[in-house]
Amino acid sequence: MLLYLGVPFSISESGQAAWGNSYKDYVRSVELLTNEHSALADFTPIDQAMNQFIQRQGIVGASLGIVKDGKLVYAKGFGLTDQETEQAVQPHHLFRIGSVSKLITAVAIMKLREEGYLQMDEPVFGETGILNTEPYQGIKDKKHYKVTVEHLLNHTGGWSKRSFGDPLFIPLRIADAMETEGTPDLDNIIKFILSKNLPYRPGTRYDYSNFGYCLLGRVIEAKSGMSYEDFVKTEILSPLGITNMHLAKNRPEDRFENEVSYYDLSSNNMRPDMYGSGELVSNAYSFNIEALSAAGGWVATSADLMKFLVAVDGFKNSPDILSNESLLDMIETKGGRPYGWRSAKVGGTWWRTGTLAGTSALVKRHQDGTSWVILANTSNHRSRYFTGRISYIMQKELSQLDNWPEHDLFSLSYYQ
Repeated sequence: MLLYLGVPFSISESGQAAWGNSYKDYVRSVELLTNEHSALADFTPIDQAMNQFIQRQGIVGASLGIVKDGKLVYAKGFGLTDQETEQAVQPHHLFRIGSVSKLITAVAIMKLREEGYLQMDEPVFGETGILNTEPYQGIKDKKHYKVTVEHLLNHTGGWSKRSFGDPLFIPLRIADAMETEGTPDLDNIIKFILSKNLPYRPGTRYDYSNFGYCLLGRVIEAKSGMSYEDFVKTEILSPLGITNMHLAKNRPEDRFENEVSYYDLSSNNMRPDMYGSGELVSNAYSFNIEALSAAGGWVATSADLMKFLVAVDGFKNSPDILSNESLLDMIETKGGRPYGWRSAKVGGTWWRTGTLAGTSALVKRHQDGTSWVILANTSNHRSRYFTGRISYIMQKELSQLDNWPEHDLFSLSYYQ
């Protein structure tokens, strides 16, 4: 048990060493999901539609998971994990999920609020703020002292990409400004931003902010006494039986076992190495995803994301990890912008996108108890049509599916 400000903070015993063993030991101990588990005749139209989709979109590899009434009825990979090895994608392969990570972070914040460790109107900065140590001291503009937890959640913290772009994607500029060697870490990025004027008064203007969600990761650390990753794994993922989600690494050689390679196939897809070598690298590996962390840093399988989703979907056929009140608060917010979700309305569809160079992701939760996720390891000039096109395909195919299988792939040892 940990203590924060003298208050006991519990850690779920089930998650103490769930990810401590090697991946090879993990594989030997469970039955991994494969494409064969979803090789049913009723799903043939979906298989065909997905194969056509990735070919027309120029996607190297993708993974699709479908849930019906709390059961994982379909989990399948398409295309290749890597163009060099030509290995086929299986549903146990890991993908970067981009800003779908924000939904995970928002749930973690709500978990802390439920347990009484923070409030939405708490100030983030200043002497009485949650973040009041290094590197949060060099604040130039006093408007920063008005930023609250809720402002970070609904993208109204006052920052604007119009100032100098998204600070999470200009590593060389920040490295030069902060006089650091190699790519700047999140501490450097925070110091850089806090040394600038805040364009808007907090709470007055929506401006999508990766930086705000990175700060939420730091809020979670300050309130729990744990690292952001450990808190999410221990208090949210492990109780759900999810043991193979991680924060991504920057370099391609540091990918996790069973993690796919990433491809930006658009024009002008080479960028200067963020570590300052002067060499050009693929845009998919040109930004600091380790600093992006709580805003866009998770890697996951499509099946694991579905397992997480059914724990926050509000349906009665499976237990949720948050109370109904918290789930409703994430949807019906004061400012009209949901927490974590890209769009969500009571009685309607909830969805969340995730887009990075080399990554395209979409999660959708429908009111009829059907939810699905698609993860892709590719970005290109067609990526702007990714969300609309796959949403149309899935709506069409799922509406024509007459016989839903009775099986539940969540019952495999993979989740036990």
